[in-house]
Amino acid sequence: PMAAFCDAEGALAAVGQSPGFWLSLDDFVSAGGAAAGLAVRDLRTLGFPRDWPAVYTQNAALKSLLGKRGLLPAKKVAVAGEPTEEDWAQVPRLAYRPLQSFGNSQRAVQEAGALRVVRGFAVSERLDLAPGTAYVAERYWWVALPCGRWVDISPRPPAWKQLLLFEPCDASSADKSPSTLSAASSELMAALLQARFGEVQSPPKAGGAQTTAEAGASAASPTKATEPARKVAAPERTAAKAPSPAPAPCSNGVAAGGAKKGLDYSKFDHIEDSDDERPVPKQQAMTLPMGMPRKAVSRSEYDKVWQALLRNKDLPFAPAPDLDQMWGYYKYGAMDEQALLDQACEFLGQFPVRLDAADFKAKTYTLTRKLEGEGREDEARMWSTICILRYPKDPDAYYNQGVLLAKMCDKAKFGGAPKAKLFSLDSPPTSVPTDQYCSLYARAAVGFYRRCLRVDPKQRPAYINLIGCLERNEPSGWYDQVQELAAQGVKQGVWYNRWQRPPHFVPSLVAKPWHDGEDFAMSRMLNENFDIIRGEYDAYISRLVNRKDWDDSDTTPGLGDVGNRAGALHDGGLRKSGRWREVPLFTNCTLQREYADQFPETIRILQTHCRDATGLALCGGGDVIFSVLSPGTRLRPHCGPSNSRLTCHLPIHVPKTVEQGCFIRVAAEEPRGWHEGRCLVFDDSFEHEVCYPEAKPDEPYPGDRVVLLANFWHPDFEFKNDPEWRQKSDEMMASLDVETLPQTAV
Repeated sequence: PMAAFCDAEGALAAVGQSPGFWLSLDDFVSAGGAAAGLAVRDLRTLGFPRDWPAVYTQNAALKSLLGKRGLLPAKKVAVAGEPTEEDWAQVPRLAYRPLQSFGNSQRAVQEAGALRVVRGFAVSERLDLAPGTAYVAERYWWVALPCGRWVDISPRPPAWKQLLLFEPCDASSADKSPSTLSAASSELMAALLQARFGEVQSPPKAGGAQTTAEAGASAASPTKATEPARKVAAPERTAAKAPSPAPAPCSNGVAAGGAKKGLDYSKFDHIEDSDDERPVPKQQAMTLPMGMPRKAVSRSEYDKVWQALLRNKDLPFAPAPDLDQMWGYYKYGAMDEQALLDQACEFLGQFPVRLDAADFKAKTYTLTRKLEGEGREDEARMWSTICILRYPKDPDAYYNQGVLLAKMCDKAKFGGAPKAKLFSLDSPPTSVPTDQYCSLYARAAVGFYRRCLRVDPKQRPAYINLIGCLERNEPSGWYDQVQELAAQGVKQGVWYNRWQRPPHFVPSLVAKPWHDGEDFAMSRMLNENFDIIRGEYDAYISRLVNRKDWDDSDTTPGLGDVGNRAGALHDGGLRKSGRWREVPLFTNCTLQREYADQFPETIRILQTHCRDATGLALCGGGDVIFSVLSPGTRLRPHCGPSNSRLTCHLPIHVPKTVEQGCFIRVAAEEPRGWHEGRCLVFDDSFEHEVCYPEAKPDEPYPGDRVVLLANFWHPDFEFKNDPEWRQKSDEMMASLDVETLPQTAV
């Protein structure tokens, strides 16, 4: 039996009577071999563009249709699959009619106000002509979810698993006005329904007039008019074949949320125009689980995506991620985990970027930071890897990858475990000594920092972290490399002096390695109160030494290892040998009450006479601590975080002289020793190192070297005790902690 098609309300459509958004030949625009003009017969063999996605970047006929200089310049392009269950959770479940995308979209938006109608075109290829010669744009509407993702809700033939959609730059070109069904529109829609869904009878004309074809079916009963059309073979995408099965006319809306299979391409909601792109070399064919439901993706398919992505020859060396952990998060995760796999597939499938550069990098950065904060560095690295491959001339993704690798190195180094797991892309993980693990990850981090500087030789964060990575891990020839990088930074205008390399830099401040302690009232007052301060420290140590393990009433806090306190991980990496401990008084923007109660007079002196030190500490710019070095301790050469401060050492106990090897070196100056009760003042933004050697075999144990260390405001700094001192004095590095990822520079 043959069946008539219906209007948007489900009533039998009648020529000259039924209002609606009816298709006409004016809704079709052609380019290429069909550009001379379109007839109904030309629209019977349309299908998804062959040789996708290479055709998008390489085909002149397709570009002449939707390229920047084409007939219908595209603003956004997407490949839309059938709606997923997640989509249907936000789209009303109505009966949607074939070939009535205009009415379908409007009804969906009227039912769910959070949706938006997207007016654009669907692009198909003439499958009856040679591949790549002729394309047709059909005026077509769909909906956008509140998140912006496009969803095509109009029924398609079963063979049409995806549809190429685009939103034109000129929105008016996609406008469509309602009209009464004309004979020409009736003939066109009947022909398209027949070609795409099966045989369909044309609606009766107004006044009961019938065409010859209609007369042959005039005896069809109303009951038969709702029966399914005759089933025929579905057309192939690469050739014009017999049409597909038809839905039941007058009930031919597809029930929303019905079982649908195939790839979900609905996330491709913004592909950049490719007019100026060069052809992309074809990769070896592989199955990409793009947009597929998680339960349909096998572990083998998942692993192959990352193996192909990470073996890209344009990437610097990086250790393999933990695919077992990533797979677990993917299988039981949410949309972010699905998006990560989809984005990898998009790159491997050579799909153009669907967002503009700023949006893509900002969203990628947000996801990278989120995963980093959750301790999922491997997945965070995959986001920055995708960004590197998409934008190889942008330095930020290289920098972020270096930060993540350096963090993984530090996490293993300070974790205390003797061994760590090294992962492989195609074999089980191996357990290696932690030193070997850290060496590998540090080498990889250095490689990404260097690539960042190759792209942008003026990026200060990359210099800072690259030098810091070399200083903390000391690979072969590291110090010569540091000096070369420092000289390069000065040449690029990053710093003014190769010895002074702080992350936060105020160029207007007077810069010299050493200052005379007598020039500062703070250091003079500390010298005058030396006996009181040392007395309190000795009493504190005595309480610790004489504390009984069984005495729960003794709550005296012990010395802590530098690096264990929040915010001091970087300092912990400076120790090359020995042991470096601290008694924190003013740290982390607060007075440490637990320790301050042990030093009441010292705290009073600091709060009364050292306000530049306590003020800096409360603003998060420095610390006031007792710094304790055990014999055999060496602190690596390093630079402090800012030149807006100076550092004062009040020596409490100094068992050895500079001649005996106990010294501090600042910049290229001669090393100096400490003298008990006499403050040393230096600018720690200059490179400096500290050494306190072990006792010789014939010497008694010398005890700890102890100084009261107080960072304080540089006397010429303009924004003392201002909570926004970083932002006001160095806008570039205002919010940057060199141990966290920076905001991208897009």
